[in-house]
Amino acid sequence: MWNNGAECLGGGFPMMMFGGIFMLIFWGLVIWLIVLAIRKLSSGSKSNQIDNAVNLLRQRYSRGEIDTEEYRKRLNELRETNEI
Repeated sequence: MWNNGAECLGGGFPMMMFGGIFMLIFWGLVIWLIVLAIRKLSSGSKSNQIDNAVNLLRQRYSRGEIDTEEYRKRLNELRETNEI
């Protein structure tokens, strides 16, 4: 006498299974986007730190706090760090 909505729409277990699969896909995409955003933010901060270090090194060299040999040595170390 009384029909529930699933029977009227031809649903039941197969529809619930597809709903679960789509929910897993949805949450997988959300988690993947969050991971990408975190990676992007963390890689940008590393690049900014290296840029700041290079600027500080240039300032110390221009003030005469370090000599040319020390400047070149540290600059090469920063460049190697940036490549990793």
